[in-house]
Amino acid sequence: MKRVGSGRAAALVAAGVAAAVALTVFGVFGANGAAPRTGPLSVRAGMERAPGAFVRGDGLFDEKGGRTALGAAVSGALMGPLSPVAVASPDGKSIVYNTWRELRSVDNERSFSKQGIGEGDALGTPSLRVRDGAGHDFLLERGAYSAAWRTDGAIAFVRGVDPDFRAARVYRGQVLVQRGVNGRAVAWTSEPASYVVYAWAGDRLLFYRLGEGETLQLFVADGPGKVRPLADGSAIAVSPDGSRVAMLSPDAKSVRVLGVTDGSEHGWLDLTTSTPSLAWVAYSGSWLGEHIVAPASPGLAVFKARGDSLELEQVLGLDQAQFPAGVQEPRFADESGNTIVATADVPPKDGDPGVSFFLSCDRIVRSCERGEAAPARGWQRLLDNPSRPNGGGSQ
Repeated sequence: MKRVGSGRAAALVAAGVAAAVALTVFGVFGANGAAPRTGPLSVRAGMERAPGAFVRGDGLFDEKGGRTALGAAVSGALMGPLSPVAVASPDGKSIVYNTWRELRSVDNERSFSKQGIGEGDALGTPSLRVRDGAGHDFLLERGAYSAAWRTDGAIAFVRGVDPDFRAARVYRGQVLVQRGVNGRAVAWTSEPASYVVYAWAGDRLLFYRLGEGETLQLFVADGPGKVRPLADGSAIAVSPDGSRVAMLSPDAKSVRVLGVTDGSEHGWLDLTTSTPSLAWVAYSGSWLGEHIVAPASPGLAVFKARGDSLELEQVLGLDQAQFPAGVQEPRFADESGNTIVATADVPPKDGDPGVSFFLSCDRIVRSCERGEAAPARGWQRLLDNPSRPNGGGSQ
């Protein structure tokens, strides 16, 4: 299996940028009660502190910039933005994070044969680690990646059949669930495949199976061996009560809201005929109340899901020259829905290394503050937990 990241996905993953968009002052309506207006976002430097706890390299940082050393450097090498690189526990006191141990250096600009790498040679090993509230940092599982943390403490993840990622071979694994960080892991899938765990929707687990050409299919697991396909495509966000999931079509041209229990449709929107129309929308967004936020071709798209209807409420544009890969992982970050946290990537170009920024934007007046640049190779990411319902972490 290739690491996630070809075409547009490569631009999203390569820089490893983290960003935040803050919506303050007026809530989801303007001063005169009007809905927020579509338009460009202006960006200026000057953010004094990160909008939340985050990871970068081998460090865990609090909102004031205080750093705690982790047991290994974070990395989302095997799943990109399909699953958070660091997941906050439901009580917000612990994290489970992805790491990558490089076994052999690889130059992506040269073929394996020219580097003396043969089929089956071990290139690296993914692992999941936990840092708990008492300050202990320990290995959760070697040869594992992508985690989802349920309200009751259950953790789901993918464990590889072979712990090592090998050249020219598909990395296959099983989806496992264990009761807490010290519980016994039980397989919920019956056959190995290329999986990525996404999130819990109540007691049901949502996870991807990757196919040829990085095609995605979202599955629902009701328990060990009780697995069913939900839809082709990728997940934008799970509803606050965990009953529904907003789905993006495989061609990124339409959005549907589906019931997790039975796959029933609760809203559909054709992005090519919406006002304004969008070239594409991306996965891994956030859902709070009636509002859903997702990365989009101009920058950000905010949808309203009410009953069985789905509408595009607002589109916020970013300067494509300044942010050529747009944003990823946008999150509502306060109870009022005024704050969104996200990732914005600036990939490497002409010898300049990729960098990561935090942004803070008011979507009513459409102005943003930008934080200081950080090296993209550090996988700077805000802590997150997309599972719902969720008693802690981000909204």
